[in-house]
Amino acid sequence: MNITCTKLKILPSIRQAYGCLWHYKLQHVMISILAVLPFCLAGFQGYFDPVLAVSPTTQSLPEGFNLSFAILVFTTFIWAVPVIILWHRLYLLGPEHLVRKKVWPLITRSLSVIHHSMVFFGIGLVMAIAITGGILYLRVMSESENMAGTITEMGQMEYALYIFGIFVICSFLLGLALRLSMAFSSLTIGKKLSYTASWCLTRRNTFRMLAATLIGGIPLLGIEAALVWGGKYYFHIDLLAATAPEPDMIYIFVLLSSPLLTLPVAILCSLASTFYRHCGCADFRESGNF
Repeated sequence: MNITCTKLKILPSIRQAYGCLWHYKLQHVMISILAVLPFCLAGFQGYFDPVLAVSPTTQSLPEGFNLSFAILVFTTFIWAVPVIILWHRLYLLGPEHLVRKKVWPLITRSLSVIHHSMVFFGIGLVMAIAITGGILYLRVMSESENMAGTITEMGQMEYALYIFGIFVICSFLLGLALRLSMAFSSLTIGKKLSYTASWCLTRRNTFRMLAATLIGGIPLLGIEAALVWGGKYYFHIDLLAATAPEPDMIYIFVLLSSPLLTLPVAILCSLASTFYRHCGCADFRESGNF
């Protein structure tokens, strides 16, 4: 089957994604609360206390650290998978198909998405090692005065190199993930689309998809920064350092502000659904010829 790829329009795609996010704002609030609820409940029960007790001056890990860390990973990274599936179903199928009576398909699709994500973890690890090795090589070989840093104190040039390296890694992985993301979107709604088909369906749109994602995400990252700053300035709640006048205040703040905290993830899912429809993935049937 021959694939005809039309060029994606960046600004209309962003407007469509934001419009979809606004149109389903009530469902977004419900999903966002569901996304942070296990984390907050575990925090209220004190399961994260061993993890939060660790500091640079800690000589040994507190008792129960391994279990606490496992619960933290499950309530954040692992739990995020079925929640992301719900966002995709909302934007691709509509609210009437958001919740199903059977829970088993959601579990199996979550496991399938986690399994398929391993390829991105491997690519990210290889690229991180390559970029870090290149930066360290420049640090050792360069004789510039601006590179005169130590292991604990870096010079301005080193900071610039690290920032540039991080930008290169994130841009490359994001562009690669967007090209392959149509396969993930298909999995969330119970369809199958190979990596090869996803790659072919999105050709000629790599830069446009990447630009739409970066431009569309910048305003929401500003909202996230303002929210973190406001919590620290007005309520003395530092989400980055996980400190607050009362430990439970962190989880209350996260729960109440969850619709704003999850906006970047929601807009990524909305943009992915926009790309999915534009590339004709919903009507595509693989025949082995590209």
